[in-house]
Amino acid sequence: MATAPINTDTRNPRSRYQYLTDTNSGTLAGELLRRYWQPVALVTDLPEGAAPLPLRIMGDDLVLFRDGSGKVGALDRKCAHRCADLALARVESDGLRCPYHGWLFDGAGSVLDQPAEASPTAKHRIKARAYPVHEAAGAFWLYLGPGEAPPFPDFPALRGDQAYRYTCRWFGESNWLQASEGNIDPVHTSYLHQIELGSADMQARWGIFSNTARPQISVEDTRFGIRIYTTRALSEGGNSLRVTNFVMPNACAVGGFEGDLGEGGATMLWDVPVDNEHHWRWEFIFHRSGELAKEALDTQYRAEKLPGTDRMTRTAETLYGQDRASMEAGYYLGLGPCFSVHDVVITQSQGQVHDQRDEHLSSSDIAIVRARRMLDEGCQAVAAGEDPRGVFRDAAASDLTDVVVITANLAEGESKEAFVEKLAKDPALFALAPL
Repeated sequence: MATAPINTDTRNPRSRYQYLTDTNSGTLAGELLRRYWQPVALVTDLPEGAAPLPLRIMGDDLVLFRDGSGKVGALDRKCAHRCADLALARVESDGLRCPYHGWLFDGAGSVLDQPAEASPTAKHRIKARAYPVHEAAGAFWLYLGPGEAPPFPDFPALRGDQAYRYTCRWFGESNWLQASEGNIDPVHTSYLHQIELGSADMQARWGIFSNTARPQISVEDTRFGIRIYTTRALSEGGNSLRVTNFVMPNACAVGGFEGDLGEGGATMLWDVPVDNEHHWRWEFIFHRSGELAKEALDTQYRAEKLPGTDRMTRTAETLYGQDRASMEAGYYLGLGPCFSVHDVVITQSQGQVHDQRDEHLSSSDIAIVRARRMLDEGCQAVAAGEDPRGVFRDAAASDLTDVVVITANLAEGESKEAFVEKLAKDPALFALAPL
Protein backbone atom coordinates (compact mmCIF):
# COMPACT_ATOMS: atom_id res chain seq x y z
CA MET A 1 0.00 0.00 0.00
CA ALA A 2 1.44 3.37 -1.00
CA THR A 3 1.76 5.91 1.79
CA ALA A 4 2.51 9.59 1.88
CA PRO A 5 6.12 10.53 2.64
CA ILE A 6 6.79 11.15 6.31
CA ASN A 7 7.68 14.67 7.37
CA THR A 8 10.70 14.06 9.60
CA ASP A 9 11.13 17.67 10.73
CA THR A 10 10.51 17.80 14.49
CA ARG A 11 11.48 21.45 14.90
CA ASN A 12 8.77 23.40 16.68
CA PRO A 13 8.96 26.84 18.26
CA ARG A 14 6.75 25.65 21.09
CA SER A 15 8.36 22.47 22.45
CA ARG A 16 10.69 19.64 21.51
CA TYR A 17 7.82 17.15 21.78
CA GLN A 18 4.87 19.26 20.65
CA TYR A 19 4.98 17.50 17.28
CA LEU A 20 3.70 14.31 18.97
CA THR A 21 0.24 15.87 19.14
CA ASP A 22 -0.12 15.81 15.33
CA THR A 23 -1.21 12.37 14.18
CA ASN A 24 -2.45 13.11 10.67
CA SER A 25 -1.23 10.87 7.87
CA GLY A 26 2.35 11.59 6.87
CA THR A 27 3.38 13.08 10.22
CA LEU A 28 5.95 11.42 12.44
CA ALA A 29 3.53 10.69 15.30
CA GLY A 30 0.76 9.71 12.92
CA GLU A 31 2.92 7.14 11.18
CA LEU A 32 4.11 5.81 14.55
CA LEU A 33 0.58 5.21 15.86
CA ARG A 34 -0.38 3.58 12.56
CA ARG A 35 2.20 0.80 13.21
CA TYR A 36 0.07 -0.59 16.05
CA TRP A 37 -3.39 -2.14 16.24
CA GLN A 38 -5.92 0.45 17.44
CA PRO A 39 -9.44 -0.09 18.84
CA VAL A 40 -11.95 1.78 16.68
CA ALA A 41 -15.48 0.50 17.39
CA LEU A 42 -17.45 -1.60 19.85
CA VAL A 43 -18.60 -4.93 18.48
CA THR A 44 -22.11 -3.95 19.54
CA ASP A 45 -21.90 -0.95 17.17
CA LEU A 46 -21.95 -3.30 14.17
CA PRO A 47 -24.52 -6.09 14.61
CA GLU A 48 -25.61 -8.40 11.83
CA GLY A 49 -27.49 -6.44 9.17
CA ALA A 50 -26.21 -3.06 10.35
CA ALA A 51 -25.58 -0.13 8.03
CA PRO A 52 -21.94 0.77 7.30
CA LEU A 53 -20.36 2.48 10.32
CA PRO A 54 -18.45 5.70 9.56
CA LEU A 55 -15.26 6.21 11.59
CA ARG A 56 -12.75 9.00 11.96
CA ILE A 57 -9.33 8.04 13.25
CA MET A 58 -6.18 10.15 13.22
CA GLY A 59 -7.83 12.53 10.78
CA ASP A 60 -8.74 9.79 8.28
CA ASP A 61 -12.33 8.94 7.38
CA LEU A 62 -13.11 5.23 7.07
CA VAL A 63 -16.13 2.98 6.98
CA LEU A 64 -16.48 -0.29 8.89
CA PHE A 65 -19.01 -2.81 7.60
CA ARG A 66 -20.26 -6.33 8.05
CA ASP A 67 -21.17 -7.97 4.74
CA GLY A 68 -24.07 -10.33 4.23
CA SER A 69 -21.97 -13.33 5.23
CA GLY A 70 -21.00 -11.68 8.52
CA LYS A 71 -17.41 -10.82 7.58
CA VAL A 72 -16.18 -7.43 8.79
CA GLY A 73 -14.14 -5.12 6.58
CA ALA A 74 -12.79 -1.56 6.68
CA LEU A 75 -12.35 0.75 3.70
CA ASP A 76 -11.64 4.40 3.03
CA ARG A 77 -14.93 6.24 3.30
CA LYS A 78 -14.55 7.72 -0.21
CA CYS A 79 -15.33 5.37 -3.05
CA ALA A 80 -12.27 4.63 -5.19
CA HIS A 81 -14.28 5.49 -8.31
CA ARG A 82 -15.61 9.04 -7.92
CA CYS A 83 -15.24 9.55 -4.14
CA ALA A 84 -18.90 9.09 -3.15
CA ASP A 85 -19.56 8.42 0.54
CA LEU A 86 -19.51 4.69 1.26
CA ALA A 87 -21.40 5.28 4.50
CA LEU A 88 -24.36 5.45 2.11
CA ALA A 89 -23.40 2.18 0.43
CA ARG A 90 -25.62 -0.86 0.13
CA VAL A 91 -24.51 -3.88 2.17
CA GLU A 92 -24.53 -7.01 0.03
CA SER A 93 -23.47 -10.60 0.51
CA ASP A 94 -19.91 -9.99 -0.74
CA GLY A 95 -19.27 -6.43 0.43
CA LEU A 96 -20.29 -2.81 -0.12
CA ARG A 97 -21.90 -1.53 -3.30
CA CYS A 98 -21.48 2.18 -3.95
CA PRO A 99 -24.90 3.67 -4.72
CA TYR A 100 -23.46 6.16 -7.24
CA HIS A 101 -22.40 3.78 -10.03
CA GLY A 102 -22.84 0.35 -8.49
CA TRP A 103 -19.22 -0.60 -7.94
CA LEU A 104 -18.96 -3.47 -5.46
CA PHE A 105 -15.99 -3.73 -3.04
CA ASP A 106 -15.07 -6.57 -0.71
CA GLY A 107 -13.34 -6.20 2.66
CA ALA A 108 -9.89 -6.51 1.05
CA GLY A 109 -10.62 -3.55 -1.24
CA SER A 110 -10.98 -5.64 -4.39
CA VAL A 111 -13.50 -4.46 -6.97
CA LEU A 112 -15.88 -7.36 -7.57
CA ASP A 113 -18.29 -5.67 -9.94
CA GLN A 114 -18.47 -2.64 -12.24
CA PRO A 115 -21.89 -3.08 -13.82
CA ALA A 116 -21.64 -0.10 -16.19
CA GLU A 117 -18.14 -0.86 -17.52
CA ALA A 118 -17.62 -2.55 -20.90
CA SER A 119 -14.35 -4.25 -19.96
CA PRO A 120 -14.73 -7.31 -17.71
CA THR A 121 -11.10 -6.98 -16.58
CA ALA A 122 -10.95 -3.24 -15.77
CA LYS A 123 -11.88 -3.97 -12.15
CA HIS A 124 -8.67 -5.93 -11.65
CA ARG A 125 -6.59 -2.78 -12.11
CA ILE A 126 -8.25 -0.93 -9.22
CA LYS A 127 -7.99 -1.48 -5.49
CA ALA A 128 -9.75 0.45 -2.75
CA ARG A 129 -7.69 1.21 0.34
CA ALA A 130 -8.59 -1.46 2.89
CA TYR A 131 -7.40 -2.11 6.44
CA PRO A 132 -6.95 -5.36 8.39
CA VAL A 133 -9.62 -5.89 11.06
CA HIS A 134 -9.31 -7.92 14.26
CA GLU A 135 -12.02 -8.59 16.82
CA ALA A 136 -10.94 -8.84 20.46
CA ALA A 137 -12.25 -7.92 23.90
CA GLY A 138 -15.58 -6.59 22.65
CA ALA A 139 -13.98 -4.21 20.14
CA PHE A 140 -12.94 -4.07 16.51
CA TRP A 141 -9.29 -3.15 16.00
CA LEU A 142 -7.66 -1.81 12.84
CA TYR A 143 -4.11 -1.76 11.56
CA LEU A 144 -3.63 1.38 9.49
CA GLY A 145 0.06 1.10 8.71
CA PRO A 146 1.86 -0.02 5.55
CA GLY A 147 2.82 -3.58 4.73
CA GLU A 148 1.76 -6.67 6.60
CA ALA A 149 0.10 -6.15 9.97
CA PRO A 150 2.00 -7.55 12.97
CA PRO A 151 0.33 -10.32 15.00
CA PHE A 152 -2.33 -8.96 17.33
CA PRO A 153 -0.67 -8.43 20.74
CA ASP A 154 -1.71 -10.94 23.40
CA PHE A 155 -2.35 -8.66 26.38
CA PRO A 156 -3.81 -10.55 29.36
CA ALA A 157 -6.50 -7.88 29.80
CA LEU A 158 -7.83 -8.70 26.31
CA ARG A 159 -7.99 -12.46 26.78
CA GLY A 160 -11.09 -14.56 27.20
CA ASP A 161 -14.66 -13.56 26.50
CA GLN A 162 -16.63 -10.67 27.94
CA ALA A 163 -17.40 -12.64 31.11
CA TYR A 164 -13.96 -11.59 32.34
CA ARG A 165 -14.09 -7.98 31.27
CA TYR A 166 -16.00 -4.71 30.96
CA THR A 167 -15.32 -2.84 27.71
CA CYS A 168 -16.36 0.73 27.02
CA ARG A 169 -15.18 4.07 25.69
CA TRP A 170 -15.50 7.80 26.38
CA PHE A 171 -15.29 10.69 23.94
CA GLY A 172 -12.67 13.26 24.95
CA GLU A 173 -12.49 16.79 23.59
CA SER A 174 -8.73 16.99 23.90
CA ASN A 175 -5.60 15.78 22.21
CA TRP A 176 -4.63 12.13 22.61
CA LEU A 177 -1.22 12.88 24.14
CA GLN A 178 -2.34 14.76 27.22
CA ALA A 179 -4.98 12.10 27.88
CA SER A 180 -2.40 9.33 27.55
CA GLU A 181 0.04 11.14 29.82
CA GLY A 182 -2.62 11.47 32.52
CA ASN A 183 -2.86 7.68 32.64
CA ILE A 184 0.80 7.23 33.53
CA ASP A 185 0.99 9.97 36.17
CA PRO A 186 1.15 8.20 39.56
CA VAL A 187 0.77 11.36 41.65
CA HIS A 188 -2.59 12.56 40.37
CA THR A 189 -4.34 9.45 41.69
CA SER A 190 -3.85 10.68 45.27
CA TYR A 191 -5.55 14.00 44.56
CA LEU A 192 -7.82 13.99 41.52
CA HIS A 193 -9.35 10.61 42.44
CA GLN A 194 -9.49 11.03 46.20
CA ILE A 195 -12.94 10.10 47.49
CA GLU A 196 -14.45 9.20 50.84
CA LEU A 197 -14.26 5.42 51.27
CA GLY A 198 -17.38 4.33 53.10
CA SER A 199 -17.19 0.55 52.86
CA ALA A 200 -14.72 -2.32 53.02
CA ASP A 201 -15.00 -3.10 49.31
CA MET A 202 -14.44 0.57 48.40
CA GLN A 203 -11.41 0.62 50.70
CA ALA A 204 -10.04 -2.51 49.01
CA ARG A 205 -10.65 -1.11 45.54
CA TRP A 206 -9.61 2.52 45.93
CA GLY A 207 -7.67 2.76 49.20
CA ILE A 208 -4.32 3.34 47.52
CA PHE A 209 -5.70 6.39 45.71
CA SER A 210 -6.48 8.17 48.97
CA ASN A 211 -2.87 7.96 50.14
CA THR A 212 -1.38 11.43 49.71
CA ALA A 213 2.06 10.50 51.02
CA ARG A 214 4.86 11.75 48.78
CA PRO A 215 5.56 8.80 46.48
CA GLN A 216 8.91 7.52 45.37
CA ILE A 217 8.69 7.00 41.60
CA SER A 218 11.11 5.13 39.39
CA VAL A 219 10.85 3.79 35.85
CA GLU A 220 12.50 1.15 33.73
CA ASP A 221 12.35 0.50 30.02
CA THR A 222 10.70 -2.73 28.91
CA ARG A 223 10.20 -4.36 25.53
CA PHE A 224 6.64 -2.98 25.41
CA GLY A 225 7.24 0.47 26.89
CA ILE A 226 7.88 1.58 30.47
CA ARG A 227 7.28 -0.04 33.83
CA ILE A 228 6.47 2.49 36.54
CA TYR A 229 7.14 1.76 40.22
CA THR A 230 5.35 3.94 42.79
CA THR A 231 6.11 3.40 46.47
CA ARG A 232 4.10 5.11 49.21
CA ALA A 233 4.48 4.98 52.97
CA LEU A 234 1.55 3.39 54.77
CA SER A 235 0.10 4.97 57.91
CA GLU A 236 0.29 1.64 59.72
CA GLY A 237 3.94 1.26 58.76
CA GLY A 238 5.74 -0.20 55.79
CA ASN A 239 5.33 0.67 52.13
CA SER A 240 2.87 -0.04 49.37
CA LEU A 241 4.16 -0.70 45.86
CA ARG A 242 1.96 0.09 42.87
CA VAL A 243 3.20 -1.12 39.48
CA THR A 244 1.70 0.39 36.32
CA ASN A 245 2.84 0.48 32.72
CA PHE A 246 3.09 2.75 29.71
CA VAL A 247 2.44 0.59 26.65
CA MET A 248 3.73 2.01 23.39
CA PRO A 249 2.51 4.17 21.88
CA ASN A 250 -0.89 5.24 23.31
CA ALA A 251 -1.91 2.68 25.91
CA CYS A 252 -1.34 1.89 29.57
CA ALA A 253 -1.98 -0.95 32.00
CA VAL A 254 -2.98 0.11 35.51
CA GLY A 255 -5.00 -1.03 38.48
CA GLY A 256 -8.60 0.17 38.53
CA PHE A 257 -12.13 -0.97 39.29
CA GLU A 258 -10.95 -4.59 39.57
CA GLY A 259 -8.68 -3.73 42.51
CA ASP A 260 -10.78 -5.37 45.24
CA LEU A 261 -10.46 -8.78 43.57
CA GLY A 262 -6.74 -9.18 44.24
CA GLU A 263 -4.01 -10.26 41.83
CA GLY A 264 -4.86 -11.23 38.29
CA GLY A 265 -6.51 -8.03 37.13
CA ALA A 266 -5.69 -4.96 35.09
CA THR A 267 -7.36 -2.03 33.43
CA MET A 268 -5.93 -1.21 30.03
CA LEU A 269 -6.63 2.17 28.43
CA TRP A 270 -6.06 3.27 24.83
CA ASP A 271 -6.32 6.95 23.89
CA VAL A 272 -7.00 6.84 20.16
CA PRO A 273 -6.94 10.11 18.22
CA VAL A 274 -10.06 11.03 16.30
CA ASP A 275 -8.16 14.04 15.03
CA ASN A 276 -5.67 16.41 16.65
CA GLU A 277 -8.27 17.91 19.01
CA HIS A 278 -10.37 14.88 20.00
CA HIS A 279 -9.83 11.29 21.06
CA TRP A 280 -11.60 8.15 22.21
CA ARG A 281 -10.64 6.83 25.64
CA TRP A 282 -11.01 3.06 25.47
CA GLU A 283 -11.29 1.05 28.71
CA PHE A 284 -10.78 -2.70 29.04
CA ILE A 285 -11.35 -3.59 32.70
CA PHE A 286 -10.32 -7.19 33.35
CA HIS A 287 -9.99 -9.73 36.13
CA ARG A 288 -9.05 -13.37 35.69
CA SER A 289 -11.72 -14.46 38.21
CA GLY A 290 -14.63 -13.26 36.09
CA GLU A 291 -16.14 -11.67 39.21
CA LEU A 292 -16.15 -8.00 38.22
CA ALA A 293 -19.08 -6.00 39.59
CA LYS A 294 -20.04 -5.05 36.04
CA GLU A 295 -23.61 -4.04 36.80
CA ALA A 296 -22.47 -1.49 39.38
CA LEU A 297 -19.84 -0.16 36.99
CA ASP A 298 -22.29 0.02 34.11
CA THR A 299 -24.84 1.88 36.25
CA GLN A 300 -22.22 4.43 37.28
CA TYR A 301 -20.97 4.97 33.74
CA ARG A 302 -24.41 5.25 32.13
CA ALA A 303 -25.40 7.89 34.66
CA GLU A 304 -22.52 10.04 33.38
CA LYS A 305 -23.19 9.63 29.63
CA LEU A 306 -25.75 11.14 27.29
CA PRO A 307 -28.36 8.46 26.50
CA GLY A 308 -27.29 6.16 23.69
CA THR A 309 -23.84 7.73 23.38
CA ASP A 310 -20.35 7.57 24.88
CA ARG A 311 -20.16 11.31 25.51
CA MET A 312 -20.31 12.84 28.97
CA THR A 313 -23.38 14.70 30.13
CA ARG A 314 -21.02 17.18 31.79
CA THR A 315 -19.89 20.16 29.71
CA ALA A 316 -17.15 22.75 29.94
CA GLU A 317 -19.74 25.55 29.77
CA THR A 318 -21.02 24.57 33.22
CA LEU A 319 -17.58 23.71 34.60
CA TYR A 320 -18.70 20.10 34.23
CA GLY A 321 -21.33 20.47 36.95
CA GLN A 322 -18.69 20.71 39.67
CA ASP A 323 -20.33 20.54 43.10
CA ARG A 324 -18.13 22.38 45.56
CA ALA A 325 -20.27 21.38 48.51
CA SER A 326 -19.44 17.74 47.76
CA MET A 327 -15.75 18.53 48.19
CA GLU A 328 -16.43 18.82 51.89
CA ALA A 329 -18.43 15.60 51.79
CA GLY A 330 -15.56 13.48 50.48
CA TYR A 331 -15.19 14.12 46.75
CA TYR A 332 -11.88 15.93 46.23
CA LEU A 333 -12.72 17.16 42.71
CA GLY A 334 -16.42 17.71 43.32
CA LEU A 335 -17.41 15.59 40.32
CA GLY A 336 -18.68 12.45 42.01
CA PRO A 337 -17.11 8.98 42.24
CA CYS A 338 -16.49 8.13 38.56
CA PHE A 339 -12.73 8.06 37.92
CA SER A 340 -13.16 8.12 34.14
CA VAL A 341 -15.07 11.39 34.40
CA HIS A 342 -12.28 12.83 36.54
CA ASP A 343 -9.69 11.90 33.91
CA VAL A 344 -11.63 13.13 30.88
CA VAL A 345 -12.56 16.41 32.55
CA ILE A 346 -9.09 17.26 33.80
CA THR A 347 -7.36 16.57 30.49
CA GLN A 348 -9.99 18.61 28.65
CA SER A 349 -9.37 21.44 31.14
CA GLN A 350 -5.80 21.67 29.79
CA GLY A 351 -7.18 22.78 26.43
CA GLN A 352 -7.73 20.73 23.29
CA VAL A 353 -3.99 20.87 22.50
CA HIS A 354 -2.17 22.49 25.37
CA ASP A 355 1.00 24.42 24.68
CA GLN A 356 3.90 22.52 26.26
CA ARG A 357 5.86 25.77 26.67
CA ASP A 358 3.56 26.57 29.58
CA GLU A 359 4.58 23.43 31.51
CA HIS A 360 7.03 23.28 34.40
CA LEU A 361 7.80 19.57 34.68
CA SER A 362 9.08 18.31 38.02
CA SER A 363 10.70 15.22 39.50
CA SER A 364 7.34 13.47 39.87
CA ASP A 365 6.87 13.67 36.07
CA ILE A 366 9.64 11.15 35.42
CA ALA A 367 7.29 8.74 33.60
CA ILE A 368 5.92 11.53 31.39
CA VAL A 369 9.41 12.65 30.40
CA ARG A 370 10.56 9.13 29.59
CA ALA A 371 7.39 8.36 27.63
CA ARG A 372 7.86 11.44 25.44
CA ARG A 373 11.44 10.44 24.73
CA MET A 374 10.38 6.89 23.93
CA LEU A 375 7.70 8.14 21.55
CA ASP A 376 10.31 10.35 19.92
CA GLU A 377 12.63 7.34 19.56
CA GLY A 378 9.76 5.38 18.04
CA CYS A 379 9.06 8.13 15.52
CA GLN A 380 12.69 8.16 14.45
CA ALA A 381 12.68 4.35 14.10
CA VAL A 382 9.62 4.46 11.83
CA ALA A 383 11.16 7.24 9.74
CA ALA A 384 14.24 5.01 9.32
CA GLY A 385 12.07 2.11 8.11
CA GLU A 386 12.34 0.11 11.35
CA ASP A 387 9.74 -1.36 13.69
CA PRO A 388 9.33 0.74 16.85
CA ARG A 389 9.36 -0.67 20.37
CA GLY A 390 6.34 -2.82 21.13
CA VAL A 391 5.76 -4.07 17.58
CA PHE A 392 6.37 -7.82 17.57
CA ARG A 393 6.58 -9.95 14.44
CA ASP A 394 6.22 -13.41 15.97
CA ALA A 395 3.54 -14.95 18.13
CA ALA A 396 5.86 -15.87 21.02
CA ALA A 397 7.02 -12.30 21.50
CA SER A 398 3.40 -11.12 21.29
CA ASP A 399 2.59 -12.87 24.58
CA LEU A 400 2.56 -9.88 26.94
CA THR A 401 2.08 -11.58 30.28
CA ASP A 402 5.01 -9.46 31.49
CA VAL A 403 2.76 -6.37 31.49
CA VAL A 404 2.43 -6.77 35.26
CA VAL A 405 -0.14 -4.72 37.16
CA ILE A 406 -0.02 -5.07 40.92
CA THR A 407 -0.50 -3.26 44.20
CA ALA A 408 1.23 -5.03 47.07
CA ASN A 409 3.08 -4.52 50.32
CA LEU A 410 6.77 -5.37 50.11
CA ALA A 411 8.75 -7.03 52.87
CA GLU A 412 11.47 -4.97 54.45
CA GLY A 413 14.46 -4.84 52.11
CA GLU A 414 12.68 -6.72 49.30
CA SER A 415 13.67 -5.64 45.81
CA LYS A 416 10.69 -4.27 43.87
CA GLU A 417 12.34 -5.19 40.57
CA ALA A 418 12.90 -8.80 41.65
CA PHE A 419 9.36 -8.99 43.01
CA VAL A 420 7.88 -7.89 39.68
CA GLU A 421 10.26 -9.99 37.59
CA LYS A 422 9.04 -13.09 39.39
CA LEU A 423 5.41 -12.18 38.68
CA ALA A 424 6.22 -11.46 35.02
CA LYS A 425 7.36 -15.07 34.61
CA ASP A 426 4.37 -16.57 36.43
CA PRO A 427 1.76 -17.88 33.96
CA ALA A 428 -0.75 -18.22 36.79
CA LEU A 429 -0.97 -14.46 37.38
CA PHE A 430 -3.48 -13.89 34.58
CA ALA A 431 -4.68 -17.47 33.99
CA LEU A 432 -8.43 -17.41 33.38
CA ALA A 433 -10.48 -19.11 36.08
CA PRO A 434 -13.11 -21.58 34.82
CA LEU A 435 -16.60 -20.09 34.94
